[in-house]
Amino acid sequence: MAKWRYGKDTDKFEKTSKFKKRKKTHVNVELTESFEKLEKDWDLTQKDAFIGRVVEVHKRYCFVSVENEYGKIDTRDVWLAEVVRKFLVADRNERNFVAVGDRVLCHPSEDVDIELAKDLPRCIIQNLSPRTSKISRIDPHQKSLEHVLASNMDQLMIVASVLHPKVKWGLIDRYIVMAESEGIGTILVLNKKDLIDSDPKEEFKEEFLKTLKIYQDLGYPVFFVQASADDARNDEEIKRLQAMLVGKITLLSGHSGVGKSSLVNLFTPEIVQPVEENPDIFYKGRHTTTYASFIKLGTGGYTIDTPGIRSFTFDEKSSIELSHCFIEMRPYIGKCKFRECKHMDEPECVIQEAVAEGKISEWRYRSYIGILLGATGREGRMRDIDIGE
Repeated sequence: MAKWRYGKDTDKFEKTSKFKKRKKTHVNVELTESFEKLEKDWDLTQKDAFIGRVVEVHKRYCFVSVENEYGKIDTRDVWLAEVVRKFLVADRNERNFVAVGDRVLCHPSEDVDIELAKDLPRCIIQNLSPRTSKISRIDPHQKSLEHVLASNMDQLMIVASVLHPKVKWGLIDRYIVMAESEGIGTILVLNKKDLIDSDPKEEFKEEFLKTLKIYQDLGYPVFFVQASADDARNDEEIKRLQAMLVGKITLLSGHSGVGKSSLVNLFTPEIVQPVEENPDIFYKGRHTTTYASFIKLGTGGYTIDTPGIRSFTFDEKSSIELSHCFIEMRPYIGKCKFRECKHMDEPECVIQEAVAEGKISEWRYRSYIGILLGATGREGRMRDIDIGE
């Protein structure tokens, strides 16, 4: 947990926080206004009202930093916050009312019923600004709810490792689809490059580099690094990556244990991220980050470090929507014989022809089919997909 300016580890608050009992309120409250509201309609005339950026979200509360000037987030000025009660009693289709990265209208208040450290300033979140982008998944505990992991980011950095855990290309493609559908840029970082030479299987190395080249040829920025190296900060790849983060809000995501926190620590973060010190455990791909956190980088820009996700799902997409998220398919969209072509077994399908001619990689095509059919499951693995071989 972020220690913020108070020098206190608030992880313990999850176990010790208590809430005052309130009279039961009927949940079907008819609201005359929406929690989400355009910022031009926010009431900033209230005494001490301020605009904030959500920097961490927990089960019953969140932390907010002041951002009265857009893009100038004072991550040292942290407030303990909860959503105004009239919205808490209304129905919702999201797991949480706010997500890390949200811009919100806040008002100082002592009426925040969370018994945490007394030196934390408190506020009520009154309104949410419409999100420009978001990364979400279906809530693993309640399938009817959407779990928004983060919002309002400029780009997505997908971090994977060569081995321990082994790179999951299917999971990478699912992240790319999400980023493309949200209209944000994608950066691909492959960590633990030292393991590519130590692996005894030469065919694995060849297959890895061959697949990596597919993404490089598609134009995605690809970085091959070893974040745990003693001289990692001096590595040219790290310096090149650092330049892409300046002036941006970058979401980091990827499988558990791939080294996201180690990577963040190379960019002089305001809050150093905890990293598992035991290399035997680290290389097994164990969770080290347990919540998303909005962090200012000393080298420029901000990052949202997220927990490792073992499975990733999103709303079902039509073949037209999905094929648009595979950038190599875009030149062919609309040229098939059938307008609603799924690019599977239809006659005169130009995308299938492009695959046969080597213009679209067979791997990425299989990934497209797996997502379309819902055949890519846990960790992006594909099951029994027949593409006519």
